Amino acid sequence: MPSQTTTGWLKTRIFEVLFLLVCLAFGLFLRLYHLDTDLLFHRDQGLHSLSIWRIWHDQDLTLLGHPSDVDGLFHSPVYYYLMLPAYFLSGGDPVAASVFQILFEFLTLPFFYLGIKHLFGKPTARLSILFYAVSYGLICYSRWLVNVTPILPFSHLLLYSLVFNFPLLAFFSAGIITQLNAAVGVFLFPFLVFFYIKKFKTIFAGTTLFLLPALPIVLFDFLHQHIISRSVLSFSGQSGAGIGLNPLVFINNLTTFFVEINHLLIYPFFFFSSILFLIALVAFRHHHQRRLIYGFLIIPFLGLSLYQRGAISFFFISLLPLSLALISALIIRLPRALSTILIVLIISLNLSHLPHIYQPSNALIPIGNANIITLQDRKDIVDWIYQQSHGLPFSVWFYTLPYFQEEVWDYTLLWYAAPKYGYLPEKTTGFSPNDLTTSRYFYAIWEPDADHPARLEAWHQQVLANFSTPSADFVSHDLFVEKHDVFR
Repeated sequence: MPSQTTTGWLKTRIFEVLFLLVCLAFGLFLRLYHLDTDLLFHRDQGLHSLSIWRIWHDQDLTLLGHPSDVDGLFHSPVYYYLMLPAYFLSGGDPVAASVFQILFEFLTLPFFYLGIKHLFGKPTARLSILFYAVSYGLICYSRWLVNVTPILPFSHLLLYSLVFNFPLLAFFSAGIITQLNAAVGVFLFPFLVFFYIKKFKTIFAGTTLFLLPALPIVLFDFLHQHIISRSVLSFSGQSGAGIGLNPLVFINNLTTFFVEINHLLIYPFFFFSSILFLIALVAFRHHHQRRLIYGFLIIPFLGLSLYQRGAISFFFISLLPLSLALISALIIRLPRALSTILIVLIISLNLSHLPHIYQPSNALIPIGNANIITLQDRKDIVDWIYQQSHGLPFSVWFYTLPYFQEEVWDYTLLWYAAPKYGYLPEKTTGFSPNDLTTSRYFYAIWEPDADHPARLEAWHQQVLANFSTPSADFVSHDLFVEKHDVFR
C-alpha cells in the first residue's frame, strides 16, 4: 500500500501535468481560433511561401534564405527547410504552415515551464504558463506566419539549456535564431560568451554550433564573390551604423523594448507595465541566477544599441519569455490578496483584447502596413475573377505593397488558382490592350497606399486610360478589383 507521502507526491504531479495541459490546450485554442479565415497574408508571407514552393515543387535546393531589412543581406534557408514539411504535407496551404508554427511553439513550452520552475519555483512556472497562454501580445506573434515566429520555441529551448547547463544546445539554438532573424539572434552570442566565459572549450565548441546553421549562406557567399560579406561591411560602414554610442538609438530601443513588455500582459497601460517590470528587475538582484537573468536581458539589448541599430518591435522577441516569467515571479511574491487581484485583472484584460484579433485585424502584429488582407481575402478575389471570366483567358495588373513585389499574388495563383481552375492569367510584357494577345478580360487589383496615395492614383488613372470603364468590381476587406472588358 503506498504511503501518504507517495500518494501526496503523485497527486501533486498529476495536478501539475493537468494544469500544464489545460493551459496549453487553452492557449492553442486562442491561437487557432478562426485562423483559417483570419490569417494575414502579405508580402513576406507570399515571398516565403513561394520560396518554399520552389524547393519542394521545383527541386530548387537553395542556399539563400529570406532577405533581411538591410539591402543585400540574406539569411540562410533555415526557415524554409523548417517549414518545408508543413507546406509539403498540406499541398502548400499557408494555414497549415501557420498551424505547424503554433504547434511547434507549444511543443517547446514544457521546456520553458521546466526552466522557469528551476529558476523561480513551481508557482511562478504555473503562472508564467497561464500568462503565456492568454498573452495578447504573444497570441498576435503566434498567429503571424513569418520567419520571426519560430524564434519563440527556440528561445524556450535556449532558456532551458541555460538553466540546466546544456551549453551546446544553447549555442545551437542561438545560431538557429540568428538565421531566422539576424538582428534578434546575433547579439545573443556575446551573452553566451559572457555566460560561459570561464569555459574556453565550451565557447569554442559552442561557436562552431552557433555558426553551423549559417553554413548555407557562407557557401553562397563564397560562390558569389562574397556579396553577403560586402553587404555587411557596407552597412557597418554607413554613417550612423556600426559600433558607436548614439543616445537617440539607445532611447528608441529602450522605448521599443518596454512597449513589447507592455504588449505581453498589460496592454495598453504602458506606465504600469514598465514600473512592474523595473520593480521585478530590482527585486531579483540577489537571485542565485542573476547572472543569467540580467545577462540574458541586458547584453543583447546593449549589443543592438551599441551597434547603433534602431530596433523594430520584434527584435526583442527572444527576451519576452524570460521577461514574462520575471513579472510572474514578482506577482507571486506579493501578498496573496494583491497577487490574486492582479492575476485576475491581467487575465481579464488580455482576454478582453481577443475580439480585435478575430475581426480580423492586424492587432499587435508588426506587418509593416495598416491594410487588412487575409489569405481568405486573396482567395475570394481570385474566385471572383475566375467566376467573372467564365473559363475565358484574362490578364491581371497588381498594385501591391511594396510596389511591384507581387510574390504574394504569384503564390496565391500557383497554389490556389491553378489547381482549382486549371489555368493561369495570360503572361504579358506590358499592360495596354496591345500587349494582350488572348485575354478577353483585364482585371486591376490594388490595396490602399496610405504612404503614397498619389502613386496609387497615378497607377489607377493609367488603368482607366488604357482600358474601358469597369464593367464590374469587388471588394474584400482592403483588396479591390475592377473588371475591364477587352474589345478586339
